[in-house]
Amino acid sequence: MSTCDFPEPIPGAGIDSQTEFTHGTLVVLRNCWLVCWAIMSVGISAAFIALCMAMLVLSLVFPLSDFSLAKGWNALLWALSAFIFGSMCPWMWTMGRRMLDYEVRLDSRGAEFKLGTKREPSNLFLTWDRIAAITHQRVGNAQEYRVLGTDGSKAIFTSYTFLRPKKVALTIADRAGKSIQTA
Repeated sequence: MSTCDFPEPIPGAGIDSQTEFTHGTLVVLRNCWLVCWAIMSVGISAAFIALCMAMLVLSLVFPLSDFSLAKGWNALLWALSAFIFGSMCPWMWTMGRRMLDYEVRLDSRGAEFKLGTKREPSNLFLTWDRIAAITHQRVGNAQEYRVLGTDGSKAIFTSYTFLRPKKVALTIADRAGKSIQTA
């Protein structure tokens, strides 16, 4: 529906502007499943690369009769690389899997954050009048946003939670009528 198609308000109907109509609709913010699966496939690729590197290590070490200091040094470096790629596999798989479950639901009542896992759910619902502030700060290599409630509750999400955390924060700030503050 475009702004041209928005019907003229009917007196007593309760909705008298496009903004109220837009803020009253349900919006679900979540990560794209295709990108999450791409992140998980990077983990699978890392496992395959680690396996190939481990086979290269074995080809450098055996046969022992042809072993030298240079081959030993190369085998050590390839083994370290195989370990790093092998440890990246479960990390990327877990990150992509968790990103599939994270979501924020915005409706006329407030914002519902589902930022936990299935085993450890972390759900928080804040009505629009209970949102005290929305803050932003850079933590390490991640962008971190906090939605603070008037009762001390808070929802924290980063660029490891949502692929576009600024868009999520801006949408919440727009609905709540707040601005994003830098911490």
